[in-house]
Formats: sequence, structure tokens, C-alpha cells
Amino acid sequence: MSVFIVGIVGSPRKGGLTSRLVKSALEGAREKDASVELVYLVDYDPKPWTPEHGTAPEELNELMRRADGYVVGSPVYYLDVNGLTKNFFDTVDLGDSNGKPALGIAVAGGTGKGLVLAVKTIYYYFFCKGLRGLEPIPVSRFNFDEALKDARRLGALLAEKASEKRPFRSLEERIAYFESLKYMDMTMLDEMMLLARQLFKTSPRSDNLEEARRSYAKATGLIEEGRRLEAVSYAVRAYELLYYR
Repeated sequence: MSVFIVGIVGSPRKGGLTSRLVKSALEGAREKDASVELVYLVDYDPKPWTPEHGTAPEELNELMRRADGYVVGSPVYYLDVNGLTKNFFDTVDLGDSNGKPALGIAVAGGTGKGLVLAVKTIYYYFFCKGLRGLEPIPVSRFNFDEALKDARRLGALLAEKASEKRPFRSLEERIAYFESLKYMDMTMLDEMMLLARQLFKTSPRSDNLEEARRSYAKATGLIEEGRRLEAVSYAVRAYELLYYR
């Protein structure tokens, strides 16, 4: 029997970067014979939680309860998921979701800042719902093409994992699982270093390349020595030299 995967697009722009990434993940799932459905939250307009509006539209709740796995994509607003996605998190009813697999994608379009911080919000939601998050996909303009490939690959893996629900048996197991996931231990400093690495790949002929490399190397050395606060200025300098080239 085919598994059923739902892809959630939290962006109000149906043809934007978030939509393309969620679609790529669903294509990967379809390649593994999963049945899929793409959902634009803007079509359901979930309201903020209040005593009067305590749940998402029932049509959306029913769809989510039937799913064997999820893809959740959100644009980054002010270093976090946008309000549409947050309203969905606060009000949707997943039913018994413990152990279902899920893939989270956060897309920071402009400067790239917030790509990791926002994807962590998605995974904190997965944690609360007992979903088994796959490797997160933090996305900027600088790694978008690579992220599209990752989304397709992880969408295929999601379909495979969805065929066997693996509930968490304890809080200890759940915490250990999420602690082991890539990106979950990253701070703003780590995110800035990640963006610098992405920019090095897209700025091979920047006039500031060598100075940026020196700043990045200095930040790396300070981080290795445990002097993270001192590393911040060098990490920011490396990023700005490449971003504002």
C-alpha cells in the first residue's frame, strides 16, 4: 500500500522559492511510489490560536491526520518562520503523530540570515509533536540549487521512512534523537560562518576574497579556542566582504 505524504508551503507566494523546494521533496517521495499532496497554507488561512479559534480548518486537520509523513517549508521572516506557518503549528491537529517522519525546510531569501534559526523552530515543533525529523534543510539564495537536490533526495528518504512508523518510547529518547540532528546545535555565530562558506562558493572572483578568507580563518581559530564572542566580528567581516562585494 502506498504511503501518503503531505507537503506544506508556508509562504503566501505560490510560485516562490519555498514552493519550489517543497515540490522537489514531493517529487522525490513520488519516485518512491508515495502518493503526495501539496498544500498552500494561504488557501486555508489558519488563524492565530484563541479560545474562539482553537483549531485549524477541519479539512486541513483531516488531511494532516491521514498523512504518513510531512514536508514543511517556511520562508524566513525576522530570523524565524513566518506568521502563517506559526499559526498552522499552533492550531493544526495531527492526531497520533508520534513517530511519523517529517522534513523541515526554511528559506531565507534576502541576506540569508535566519536560515538555520528558522529551521530549528520547525524542528522544535516536530519535537513537540513526536515527529521524527530527517536532516533539516536550511536554505539561502547562495545554496538554493544544492538545496533543491537535497530536498528531492530527502523526500525520497521520507517516503521510505513513512512505511514504518517508529514512535518514541520516552522523552529521553526523543531529546537524544533531536540532539543528534545536524544544525540543531548552531547559534547565530555558527549560522554566520555557514553563510560565509556558502558565499565562498558563489563569489570565486570577489575582489575581497582573500581578505574574507583571512577573516574566516581567524574566526575559525577563535572558535576552536573557545573564544566565540571574539570570533563574532571576524565571522561578520568575512560574510560582509562577500555579501557586499
